[in-house]
Amino acid sequence: MRLDRFSGRAATRGLVFLACFGALAGLSACGGDETATGTPYTQALAKNYTDLSNQAAALPAPPDDEGFFSSLFNIFGSSNPNDELASAFSDKASAAGDGDEPEPEAAPADAASQALRARLVRDVTAAKERAPTEAARAMADFDCWVMASAVPSAAGMGQGCRGALEGELAQLEGGARPAPAPSLPPSLPPAPVESNPFPPPAPTPAPAPAPAPAPAPAAANAGDFTVYFNFDSWTLTAEDLKVITDVINTARAGGQAHITIVGHTDTSGPADYNQKLSVKRANVVVEALVDLGARRSAITASGVGETDLAVETPDGVKEAKNRRAVINLQP
Repeated sequence: MRLDRFSGRAATRGLVFLACFGALAGLSACGGDETATGTPYTQALAKNYTDLSNQAAALPAPPDDEGFFSSLFNIFGSSNPNDELASAFSDKASAAGDGDEPEPEAAPADAASQALRARLVRDVTAAKERAPTEAARAMADFDCWVMASAVPSAAGMGQGCRGALEGELAQLEGGARPAPAPSLPPSLPPAPVESNPFPPPAPTPAPAPAPAPAPAPAAANAGDFTVYFNFDSWTLTAEDLKVITDVINTARAGGQAHITIVGHTDTSGPADYNQKLSVKRANVVVEALVDLGARRSAITASGVGETDLAVETPDGVKEAKNRRAVINLQP
């Protein structure tokens, strides 16, 4: 996706909410009983593109001194390329809401990206009637990868969509193939009937099966994970990244769809400074999860400063166990 894709959309910026689609001209509001336009696939596309528009609009604005890239968007009437990205997703949502099927974005010129686009088109074409929700999610995440990756301030969002896309395509391809029939043992010819004066010895009884081991006790709060930070820091360590990888693997295996992150600090330093520091710790975990494939819209993050301590201490005390972010998986 080249930058000039956004040039015609400068008049429509910011967060765009699509309350309904296909409203008739002259109506002042959308009736609640109006029949939805399009197919289940285009309706799901409209929802996914709207979610992406909201995510792009909510991204932190880049600094004003981003040089040529920032000045280019000023020509189009906006100093924030995230607004242009949100508008581009909104345009796709509007088209899908009217019943159209937007073409996937042009992939980068390298062979792997071109092959990925061809695979997407093949899988979506085969599955959009059988599995419209899944097909629409794959289409939207492909466009998210191409479009967001072209905007430096949204690169993390693009990589998150790229990570999700691989699993979505595999799911579409797995659903398109019938399950293999169970293999049956080959038939054996009947044994010949013959007289045997020496009957075979009675079979030795099989030993009784050993009793199954007792199950391990379930861990308390199995959906909770914690990463810890150095003093006055919101940088993730290698050990923290391992924990965050475990979060992703556990969520995929268990089917959890929502992730909640709460940042904390110890009691050293002013309370207002600690509140801001706790939010930074929560946000850095969000970005790491998104980079590993989590959908940003499924994550809720907040900071509580020094108000919820793991280890109770007086004010002004440095305590490593209180400098943390708690990650919770929910259905």
